[in-house]
Amino acid sequence: MLKTFVVEDNPEQLATLREIIANHIMINEFDMALTLATPRAQELLDYLDGQPVQEGLYFLDIEYPEQELNGLTLASKIREQDVNAKIVFVSTHAEMAFLTFERRIEPLDFIVKDLGAATVKEKVETDIRVAYERYTKQGVASEAMFSYAKGGQLFNVPLAQVLFIETGMSRNRLVLHLEERLVQYNGKISDETTAHPELFRVHKSFLVNPQKLVRIDKKHQLGYFANGETVDIATRKMRDLVKLIQKSQWTVTFDEN
Repeated sequence: MLKTFVVEDNPEQLATLREIIANHIMINEFDMALTLATPRAQELLDYLDGQPVQEGLYFLDIEYPEQELNGLTLASKIREQDVNAKIVFVSTHAEMAFLTFERRIEPLDFIVKDLGAATVKEKVETDIRVAYERYTKQGVASEAMFSYAKGGQLFNVPLAQVLFIETGMSRNRLVLHLEERLVQYNGKISDETTAHPELFRVHKSFLVNPQKLVRIDKKHQLGYFANGETVDIATRKMRDLVKLIQKSQWTVTFDEN
């Protein structure tokens, strides 16, 4: 998940940025979260000290009056902790843009507030899409990913977040069960079985990530996940599933009775 942060000391502008970012993430169903939106620069550093972040997206101002940290110093400290940080400055101080290069901050963008609300919104949304695209491409290179298409866009989520896929209520409709949300998209479960050999077809209606199972009830032919969700396991699939789990030495509890 791509974590996003905002530090803006103007309450109205903070609220506006929070709304723009949250809405754009929700509408596009990006695997992102607005983790922290605060007027205090130090609060963000405190968060990073306690919960290190890799490849976060940060929206910062240049100046924070009456605070010890300004935006440039904050950005430098962020870069020290999150070397792949995607930093966007949103400021009225266009003349300060050159300092971001002098400090080797390497920002993703520098948005000038004076351009107007509509332009700022457009640029913020563009930066979110660019940051998310880079994040997903980097993720593909470093870990196994699950891809699906929706609304003409291709989405990637870490395979480790996938619990299972089930057939939907309508023809060629699938429901992707992730650890924290559901996604509906068009597709065939047979195609997903072929495209993702890491997943296991336990039933004509269910394709599971076997590494996410925590318990199997052999008598009632059910597979359980940590969040309480269950899937049916066909009789002819049970033996092969158990053999796979035991061979891979995954931690799964088996109920025999």
